[in-house]
Amino acid sequence: MPVGQSDWVKALTGDPEIAALFSDQARFESFARFESALISGLAKAGLIEPDVAPGLERKILEFRPEEPRITAAALIDGVPVPEYVRQLRRTLSGPGSELVHHGATSQDLTDTATVEALQGVIAIVTARLDPLIADLDALEARDGNRPLTAITRMQEALSIRASDRLRIWRDPLKALSEQVPALRRETARLQFGGAVGDLQALGENAQTVAGTMADKLGLVWPGSGWHTTRRPFLACAAWLTELSTALGKIGQDMGMMALRGRADISLAGGGSSSAMPHKQNPVAAERLVALARFNASLMGAMHQSQIHEMERSGAAMTLEWMVLPQICETTGNALLAGRELIGSVRRIGAET
Repeated sequence: MPVGQSDWVKALTGDPEIAALFSDQARFESFARFESALISGLAKAGLIEPDVAPGLERKILEFRPEEPRITAAALIDGVPVPEYVRQLRRTLSGPGSELVHHGATSQDLTDTATVEALQGVIAIVTARLDPLIADLDALEARDGNRPLTAITRMQEALSIRASDRLRIWRDPLKALSEQVPALRRETARLQFGGAVGDLQALGENAQTVAGTMADKLGLVWPGSGWHTTRRPFLACAAWLTELSTALGKIGQDMGMMALRGRADISLAGGGSSSAMPHKQNPVAAERLVALARFNASLMGAMHQSQIHEMERSGAAMTLEWMVLPQICETTGNALLAGRELIGSVRRIGAET
């Protein structure tokens, strides 16, 4: 979800590659995978004839919904799934078709679609984070022995080496990179709880159906639905926000180093000023600070979205849909800006 309507704001703060993971097309493709996996699970449990299931699964995966009608219906239903399921059911016929969506609820589809999107986000972010760490390693190898003056509480302190400041930038990024396998496990959870979260419509077949679905989708079945327990999404948002704030620290430091002058840093490029042609503004550094602060503010909203009343909250879900994609896009953009900024460093530390 873009944070502004202007194209130039989107260019500064958005991430089209990550935004595509949360698009209508991506969501509906995920819905189809869910419904197809559900048919497979129902067949495994003996509720659908095994020879019927493959044909139904294929038709579900081939289904293309009328997106404008889903958008219009979502204003009434508060969620895109009811109209999606209505359209899907109209395209299917024959044995087993009456069990499409059986035992599931709207949140099962929307949450599982978000799970799949987040797996894509983690892959994209990791593919950008590790090269950024390598860039910092290379910068240290080149300039690490150059002298710098440490700054504490906005005052000059003691002499240090460039490697000392680079380590402060790099170590949090390395720690976050090491957390990626655990993050993937935390977020790769099938959501499947049914109408009120207990899969009562499936009775004794619930575990069989859910386990089969999880295997089909490459996810983990935690043993129950987690409609009001949002830890998988909160954990991912927190990790992404910690990453963006670590990048914001780099941006703020480099902006201040640029202010102090060539004894601290020499940068290539920089943005121009409409009033002062002599300036080379550290735009990438500024972006990192702004993006970090924006994500930090969004985390408050993510925590608000954890508060569901009773067995499900439409208000909390809506808030989460608004906030989580923005956190993902902002972090993706920050990584691009971070690599741009590190790549612009001609020299860090004083000339020797």
